[in-house]
Amino acid sequence: MEAIWILSVIFTFIIIISTIDHRYNLRKKKIDAALRMREMEMGLPPGTYSSTKIKSGKNRNTVDPSFTEWKQTSNRTELKKGIDDLQQRLANLETIMNNRKAKPEGMQDKEWKE
Repeated sequence: MEAIWILSVIFTFIIIISTIDHRYNLRKKKIDAALRMREMEMGLPPGTYSSTKIKSGKNRNTVDPSFTEWKQTSNRTELKKGIDDLQQRLANLETIMNNRKAKPEGMQDKEWKE
């Protein structure tokens, strides 16, 4: 009977420790994600300050070329142009769908003329 109590105390202790560890790891991940989002908002590549790895003096100031390329090409005029292009494509899709709905059933695309 005494062994059951000892085992139950050990398992309870293990469960409590693992729950505390899980909460700590979850909190740490949330903080890291918030730091990375803040870095991106500031225009820095993610992981500049939130990286847990120790960086040498040379590698600290290097920036990932893909990030700088993305940052340089994402200006307001190009974004507006992309949005306008997407709106035009959406309008084209809507006209195609409306034409398909208006076509009588049983007729082929070659036979159907407006």
